[in-house]
Amino acid sequence: MSRLAVLSNRVKMPDSGPMAGGLAVALQDVLVGSSVIWMGWNGKVVDNKADDTDDFCSYTDHEFDISEDIALATTGTNGASTTVTYLTTTLTTKQYRHFYCGFANNVLWPLLHEQADLISQTPEDYAGYESVNRLFARQLKKVLHPEDVIWIHDYHFLSVAYYCRQLGMRNRIGFFLHIPFAPLIFWQQLNQSAELIEHLAHYDVLGMQTQQNKTNCLAVFRHYLKASLLSDLPINTSYMIQSLTKDTRSPSAQLMLNLPSYPTHCLTINAYPIGINAARIQQQTMDLSIQSIKPNPKRNRIKPAAQQIIAVDRIDYSKGLLERFSAYRHFLQHYPVYQNQLKLIQIACPSRLDLPTYQCLYNTVKQTVTDINQQFSPDVCQTTTLPRSTFSTDSNASNFIENWQAITYSEQVLSHETLMRVFWHSDIGWVNSLKDGMNLVAKEYIAAQNPDDPGVLLLSQYAGAAEQMQAAIIIDPRQPKSIIQGLKKALEMPLMQRKERYQELLYGLQQDNLHAWQQDFLDDLYGNKEHQVASARLETRQMPERQE
Repeated sequence: MSRLAVLSNRVKMPDSGPMAGGLAVALQDVLVGSSVIWMGWNGKVVDNKADDTDDFCSYTDHEFDISEDIALATTGTNGASTTVTYLTTTLTTKQYRHFYCGFANNVLWPLLHEQADLISQTPEDYAGYESVNRLFARQLKKVLHPEDVIWIHDYHFLSVAYYCRQLGMRNRIGFFLHIPFAPLIFWQQLNQSAELIEHLAHYDVLGMQTQQNKTNCLAVFRHYLKASLLSDLPINTSYMIQSLTKDTRSPSAQLMLNLPSYPTHCLTINAYPIGINAARIQQQTMDLSIQSIKPNPKRNRIKPAAQQIIAVDRIDYSKGLLERFSAYRHFLQHYPVYQNQLKLIQIACPSRLDLPTYQCLYNTVKQTVTDINQQFSPDVCQTTTLPRSTFSTDSNASNFIENWQAITYSEQVLSHETLMRVFWHSDIGWVNSLKDGMNLVAKEYIAAQNPDDPGVLLLSQYAGAAEQMQAAIIIDPRQPKSIIQGLKKALEMPLMQRKERYQELLYGLQQDNLHAWQQDFLDDLYGNKEHQVASARLETRQMPERQE
């Protein structure tokens, strides 16, 4: 039986502690099978002599050194054993500068989030990006057999399949984009778009988070690959197997392409919305429901002003933090009854501080928090970075504000279980993304709620999750009035309505869960027949707990 090789920018090593960002953690939860290889960057940057030369070719030809090769055996509840081999590497300073900072996060990230005005690159950035993609392709060539299947994740690796084909590899290769796929008008603002789309066309399956992203992707491919397009037909990818979520699948698109290095190539494009392991989250908060630790003021006909809002984000311009703070400030001004009562807990994880755009945003976020706290406190309040012990106990999770301030700010990366417990204690979960591929925080917040007294999800219409979670309060984060109205509605929502919305949202999470996402994608990637056998081991109907 073939092995599955997974390539992602970051790898979640066993017992490596909590991570900011959900991709690596989500992948760890679904790597269940017989034999899996997980390859990626270990997060370390090292100096290299090749970086000191002006000869760029010496840099692009530099091979990765494998720093980890660990076999991990896990066993699911069905007795099936999984062996995951971890292959990680460092990046040189030059690779980090041009591949990661330069093209991946200064070009592709703003492009795909429809922020073309923030694109910034040097002539070496694209060359650095392509060189690292080529190096990973070479490593895959070294360790894989012809029958192995490859699953590549996210915008860091748009070109890996192209270089695999250049090396003569004819393995089935799939690609899943965890962030949005921008409309054609944005791709047209990038000089390298035609080449990147041709490179993407060498995958066998392209996966998007939402139907809208799938539509955008098809329009871009039809534009740039017009000369290579042999046929363009929608196909029904329903299979004669019992699906976790539904008896039929959403129709995918199939493009028949005549590529210079890969003639008569069939490319499948579809939406595979990523889910969560709702059962595991419910298990993590079960004892809270049993003990009834959470007070129940929400059961009153008139809800009190003393409520708690939770927001969890990386500090990124796509997350709408400044828009959230601005609307929250106006809300407290317009509804003074909530002053000295309503609490906004903002967990904000700094990211990419080597980039000037992110450093500037980071400073602005902290200053804005300080300004708002000063405005609404009789005493001069400073931005508070909470100590690591703050969230260590249930008691602290429910009562970790000694003295009221409008915003309590923390940069601490919490363990998954601790974060779910904070969600359980919060009356509102607030996702304010200006653009998001999916946003798993929204789904995890719902899964962590008390069924007898659930909180309310305030969800941006620009988050991919909004396509599936219409029972949330949908807001437009670009319109302060929409946020304020949504926040007021959430704070005043009666118990019966909260329960109805929660039950509808939870049902969706249970149906379109993390393992359904994996199975749907791999069914297409494997061509289904081989994966029907493998999927029996995935326990898609009885989701396993994470092996700690």
